[in-house]
Amino acid sequence: MLTELVNNPACIACGLCREACPVFAILRQEQISPRGLALLADQNIASLVFYQCTLCRSCRVVCPVGHDPNGEEIRSALTTQGVETEANRQMIANIRACGNPFGELKEGEIPQKLYCC
Repeated sequence: MLTELVNNPACIACGLCREACPVFAILRQEQISPRGLALLADQNIASLVFYQCTLCRSCRVVCPVGHDPNGEEIRSALTTQGVETEANRQMIANIRACGNPFGELKEGEIPQKLYCC
């Protein structure tokens, strides 16, 4: 079970997280791996690559020091700075206007577009 993020140790860049990451397993790009994201976060680099993370925290499960990338906090800060994907903008607008990420739906209607991050 994951513990609270009261004390989040720094990433030691060992790379064990990469093979546990479902996004890295498909894209095989270091900057999108949990280690790559941790290095970007340490350098305060705001980038859309933070939206590639699924927030599954598989990386934390295998991390020998228990580092958590804090994806939700990083995305919140990016959104505040205006760094977000168009899909994320649309999803937030739909939630604010309609109370759901899909926008206005008629009863029984299946959304044609799924919005995320």
